[in-house]
Amino acid sequence: MNKLIGGVGVCAGIVVVMGFSAAAQASSDDLAGKWVLQNAGSTQATLDEAVENVAQEMNFFIRALARPVLKKQTQICQQWTLGWQAKQFQWQCDSADMDSMPIAAKGDVFKQDEEGIDISGTYQQTADSVVLVLESERGKRTNTWKQVGENELLFTVKLESEKLPTPLTWSLSYKKE
Repeated sequence: MNKLIGGVGVCAGIVVVMGFSAAAQASSDDLAGKWVLQNAGSTQATLDEAVENVAQEMNFFIRALARPVLKKQTQICQQWTLGWQAKQFQWQCDSADMDSMPIAAKGDVFKQDEEGIDISGTYQQTADSVVLVLESERGKRTNTWKQVGENELLFTVKLESEKLPTPLTWSLSYKKE
């Protein structure tokens, strides 16, 4: 997770807590597990397009410097592992360390990145999605895992920073393993 929120003044934090309604609790069962990337062949093109859309809005002299930093933020996860344990939401990208956030998080600092910068987060769950908003002095990252079919998941990321002219946003599709 640390690699996903560093650089270009973009960092992450987690968003609002919602109580577990019966529908939200049902989505826990549906979202929990391993999710594998679909259409991997077109994934890099999707991310490159998202980076280029933001870079085109930047000053001409900054574009060349910004593109590699923005590309670093668009890490591709071949597999997501999602779940809940002991009032914590847990997520893991590929073989990276498992990350977790309290489901009661409401903008509280819950970790530091590799450079010692505090990251706060908010957790929000709806009937078909989990939204984590991660924030630091560098900016805000919103990760959304939304179930769009019986075994389909849409993962959407939105990076916002005062250093970006527009948010960097992309979505990737996953199937349950």
